[in-house]
Amino acid sequence: MVKKLIWNDIGQNKLSSAAAVFFMAVSAMLLSLSVLLSSGLLGAIDGLMERSKVPDYMQMHAGDMELSALSAFAKQHGEIREWQVCGFLNLDNSRITLGGRSLADSTQDNGLCVQGEAFDHLLDTENQKPEVRPGQVYVPVCYRMRYQLAVGDSMEIGEKSLVIAGFLRDAQMNSMMASSKRFLVHEDDYAVFQAEENTQEEYLIEFLLQDGTDTGLLESTYTAAGLPANGPVITRPLIRMMNALSDGTMIFEIFLAGIVVLLISMLCIRFLLLLQMERDRKEVGMLKALGIGKREIRQLYLAKYILFSGCGALAGLFAAFLLKAPLAGQLQELYGVMDGGAVPAVMAVLAVLIVEGILLYTVRCALRKTERLTVLEALYATQEKRTVRGQYVLIGFVAAACTLLVLVPQNLYTTMSDPAFVTYMGIGDSEIRMDVRQSENIDAVTEQIAEALAQDARVKQYAVLRTRACPVLLADGEVTRLTVETGDHSVFPVSCLAGALPQTEGEIALSAMNAEELGVTVGDTLRLPEDGKETVYTVCGIYSDITNGGRTAKACSVGEDLPARWSVVYVSLENAVEKEAWLEQYRQMGADAIDLADYVKDTYGQTLTQLQLAAKVAAVTAALVIAVVVMLFMRLLVEKERYTISLHKALGFTGTDLQKSWFVRGAVPVFAGICAGLVCGNLFGESLCGAVLQSFGAGGFRFIVAWKELLAKIPVVLAGPAILAILIGIAGIRRIRAYECCMGKE
Repeated sequence: MVKKLIWNDIGQNKLSSAAAVFFMAVSAMLLSLSVLLSSGLLGAIDGLMERSKVPDYMQMHAGDMELSALSAFAKQHGEIREWQVCGFLNLDNSRITLGGRSLADSTQDNGLCVQGEAFDHLLDTENQKPEVRPGQVYVPVCYRMRYQLAVGDSMEIGEKSLVIAGFLRDAQMNSMMASSKRFLVHEDDYAVFQAEENTQEEYLIEFLLQDGTDTGLLESTYTAAGLPANGPVITRPLIRMMNALSDGTMIFEIFLAGIVVLLISMLCIRFLLLLQMERDRKEVGMLKALGIGKREIRQLYLAKYILFSGCGALAGLFAAFLLKAPLAGQLQELYGVMDGGAVPAVMAVLAVLIVEGILLYTVRCALRKTERLTVLEALYATQEKRTVRGQYVLIGFVAAACTLLVLVPQNLYTTMSDPAFVTYMGIGDSEIRMDVRQSENIDAVTEQIAEALAQDARVKQYAVLRTRACPVLLADGEVTRLTVETGDHSVFPVSCLAGALPQTEGEIALSAMNAEELGVTVGDTLRLPEDGKETVYTVCGIYSDITNGGRTAKACSVGEDLPARWSVVYVSLENAVEKEAWLEQYRQMGADAIDLADYVKDTYGQTLTQLQLAAKVAAVTAALVIAVVVMLFMRLLVEKERYTISLHKALGFTGTDLQKSWFVRGAVPVFAGICAGLVCGNLFGESLCGAVLQSFGAGGFRFIVAWKELLAKIPVVLAGPAILAILIGIAGIRRIRAYECCMGKE
């Protein structure tokens, strides 16, 4: 009997039934898809890190070193399980071509290496250790996509040529956010290039640690021992974070879209149920008059929505598994086949069950209205005008939420692709960036470039910044090391979260992560040993930075007696300058010179590609949701006002007149919702994205909005489907006859 009642009800309310299943399916699809992708990504990253045996602690060093001191240090510390030193032979990017394409404009530190002996293995696309023969090279897999390479292509380094034998996954440097890339060669080829005069060898001093070892404490001990430390420190959690950050942005956007759609679904399903309960008001009253209890009536409605929930869950889960493969293409390229075991599938099913449970709880809460009705109220209560007003409000809310879905990923993409975004990375907002790294005498090359810039009439302004590793004394007497960038920071400033950048001697600014780790804020002091004595520096500001692991500092002058680890020169040019010719001139002087717009594209290429995918998924979802909601509720409104429409026709109004009026009634909440969504998206979306980026060290985030592109996209993605949905929804007005009003409302 219950089955018959349910099927009869579905047959009489096909549209609202289909809409309920649609909302349940889309909500389940988006959230289960985000779970599948995130668990797969983290599983693939962890799997690659485990197979390649990523070091727990790595100190990069440029300069001379003694292995005996490192060996003695490792023996004295039982928390060190294994250690090794790997060579990294820096190459001049202007001398490298891949498949005929020059790497002169690359922002990466490209270098040669051989396979790690004990750990830190470089793996091929099958996640196996490749056997490299003389004359062969394995290229980072990210370059295969970037330069469209294939096995058999050549890699030229100066006058020498190597054959690309395959592509490698480097768990440490897969992400384009990692500033270095390793090319795997045979030991004989490495020795040949090592003997050349224009190459510089760095060292990766790597440690595998016992479980639970505090890497911060090890770093302090390592620094206090005076061991080689002319370079940044990389830890296993930082490697995992960089990989997840660069490739998890798309998943985060899909998750946000799922949350928004779930909220929309809760409201729409609740409204659909309330409308149906109002239509069924007399039937419910009759059932109560016949002695049918509240529980039985509630179970009748719940049984129907449980059926809808089951259908929606299966459809959403099936769609999520279908969409996983195309969306995870780049992730699989970088990290290997994503975990296809039972864990991601079980987690996806759990996500679907949670979503459907929330929606069914919404249904249960809405049913309480029926349970509170007495028999007489159910039989004779009149329809409330606020129900109609509520439908228009709901249409406006859905339009605002769908605008938010389109707006946030689009704004995040335009912001991260804009050259000004570098100020959140700890990089000055200039036009040109020049790095001096692969040089035996960095200071001399930097001075030569600075002199040339001072005499170059094509240069509008420039700033020379040198980076040194400076020891700092902590409050407890321990010594740690700060990566300090010195020079004039006022020419091309970065974004400050608090205070200001240093302007005089004795001031120092810290990155957000450094300030948090050292436990200092603006106004506190730090003690830096210089020339045999301690110099007190006042913390004048805290700035946003995600470079070098987010652990940097800036000062006007500090540690001048220490060698520069690298130098950076920021430049802005006069308007009429031919930029490419200018860049080539300074590249020949020993600098890696690049347009800052290309720097952003190079560093965030992977992330921007993922954001584009997320934006497309969000746009398609928003278009479907707004079309279904507007069409559904306009049809319900037309059906609800059938008597009034018929009466108007009897009074002489034509179907065209009524359709125009109803079109305006539907369009007003849609466009009001879109406007509200634009405002809320820029305010709350900016705050949300800023909170996420701040956790990685990039604070003070502000959207850079491409209004022309955005205002052109909104009408196509949202207004177009909404207008079409309104036209379809009010098409039934022409089928309503004038004589129907004479037959009564019910």
